[in-house]
Amino acid sequence: MKKNKSSSLKNFLKKARKFSYENHKLVKLKLKEIVKSDSFNLGISKKERYKKITEKFNQFKNLKNTIKKGKKTKKSNSLILRKSNKDRYKKFIKWINQFNVLYIFNKKNEKLNHFITHTQLSNNLLNLFEKIKNFKLFKSEYKLITSKRNKKYDQKIGLAFYGDHNLIIASTIVDLDNNIKVISLNEMPIPGNVIGDSIVEDSNELANIILDSLTLLDLLNSPILCILSSSFFNIHTFNTSDLKQISPSDNHIQSKSPYLPANTLVDFLRMSDRKISNGLVRTIYSKRDFIKSWTDTLEIVNAPIIGLVPAAVHVFDSITSKIIEETTFLIDIEATQTTLLIGSNLAELHSQKLPFGYSLYITDNLKESSKNYFERALNSVKLIIQETNQKLPQNIFVMGQGLDKLLNTEFSLPEGFQRISDLNLSNYSYQPKTMQIHETVSKTIENNICALVSILSSCV
Repeated sequence: MKKNKSSSLKNFLKKARKFSYENHKLVKLKLKEIVKSDSFNLGISKKERYKKITEKFNQFKNLKNTIKKGKKTKKSNSLILRKSNKDRYKKFIKWINQFNVLYIFNKKNEKLNHFITHTQLSNNLLNLFEKIKNFKLFKSEYKLITSKRNKKYDQKIGLAFYGDHNLIIASTIVDLDNNIKVISLNEMPIPGNVIGDSIVEDSNELANIILDSLTLLDLLNSPILCILSSSFFNIHTFNTSDLKQISPSDNHIQSKSPYLPANTLVDFLRMSDRKISNGLVRTIYSKRDFIKSWTDTLEIVNAPIIGLVPAAVHVFDSITSKIIEETTFLIDIEATQTTLLIGSNLAELHSQKLPFGYSLYITDNLKESSKNYFERALNSVKLIIQETNQKLPQNIFVMGQGLDKLLNTEFSLPEGFQRISDLNLSNYSYQPKTMQIHETVSKTIENNICALVSILSSCV
């Protein structure tokens, strides 16, 4: 009887060892499979992957010990630590602390160096990793904290904007993700003897003014993007089938120019995107002597130039890339003119000049001034779309330095209008109070800055 019991006990122990060994192999293979899966592929090398996982668990363990001691935890940028007070993270910490030792892979042969001592090792370990794999922390709705970007890849770029006899020079920093930070700024009035109604009358004097600002803002060796107000340009779109040739000498192209043929400069943008089934050509008209006066000035400045661009066109393209509408309306408000752009994404675009600006409506009662201006602007848009059988959109988008003149913090735009700043067309930072150099002649230029950084974002 004793022999039979002894034999039965030996057989039981033998089976138990075999089961433990097979269970150990199963856990090991499962662990390798999960760690190699996409759930843990966080964009790091295999060599560092297991180290990162171990560090994450240790962070939770250390966090629990700190809480037990009753000490105030140090603030961290970690998404886990910032949300540790929530129930799901407390539950997650409880899961992790069920185990005292983790499997640590040997770097050379990927064998386990330590074995977890727990009564239900296999089931608990597999359940733990299954919960980690399905946990919300690793889903796309959360952005994991990445290492700080190397600032040596940041690019300092100068912005120069002219409109309504005001010149703005801004120094910006653009990183690899196209995030823009305005770090300093200078706005100054330009007298009529330097720039007339449109043409630069004294290129040398304007060049000296620009050079003084570039020196002040430490931009002498930085590339410059020069932006000119929308009132200096006219825009039209043609079907290629309607043109004999894509050239300023084409009669059909000349017929749409508001300027004399000898003083017309046309820039073409062939809308050859694959998304467009029919051939379209966007034309931008400007006065030849106006553009020449600016290129002569920039030649004297002798700074690297990114481009000489109109303001509203790039903003319009940024809007239509985010907002899907049958027809998009954008108005650029200036002192004596309002430019209206009508079109759609990667399709036709036309501009209209409304013969009034904000200066006609400015009074001591700013709320009444704003109301009167936007009422006239809306009526003008309605008259234009009646002729073209178009529908009035839900919102007419608004930009320009005139927007800063017509609005303040006490009231917003009337119904039917929307500022482009509400669309987040670019990621930028503009904090005048923190800047060492921020000299302006206007009370506020925040709406204008929003448009300028949006243009910069689309050009770089």
